Amino acid sequence: MAVGLLAAASLAAAISGHADATPDRQLAANNAITLRVCNHTTNATVVGSSFIPVGGSAWRNKGWTKVNAGACRDIFTTTNRTFYARAEVLGHSDEYWGADIKQCVEYPGPYDFMTGSNDTTCPEGDPAEFTTFHSDGRPVYIWNLNP
Repeated sequence: MAVGLLAAASLAAAISGHADATPDRQLAANNAITLRVCNHTTNATVVGSSFIPVGGSAWRNKGWTKVNAGACRDIFTTTNRTFYARAEVLGHSDEYWGADIKQCVEYPGPYDFMTGSNDTTCPEGDPAEFTTFHSDGRPVYIWNLNP
């Protein structure tokens, strides 16, 4: 039986042209990636994001998506493996998760506007600290917000 399965796998690999085709190696550059935020704090949070929408070329800047304490929520879906997000304790913009790049936000929100890759200033809103994320292409990228 094992020899039969090995032969079938070898035949399938030969037909596909990829002898080492495993699920992890089949992650295509254009697979949809969803950012899921899991809030492990005792406070509700809000999330601002900057991402390229599926099928788009400009950056969508969107906020504020509420994530209740102890809950997880899908924020956006993209096919671009680099994206940015900032989380804040609801009502306290000085208590946030964001570390390495400035992106545009609007207070009190909500906000939703597009920017080009070469934009160097905020066409709307003000710059705030975001975190840069680099996905490996898996369908869901989980960002855990810890106290």
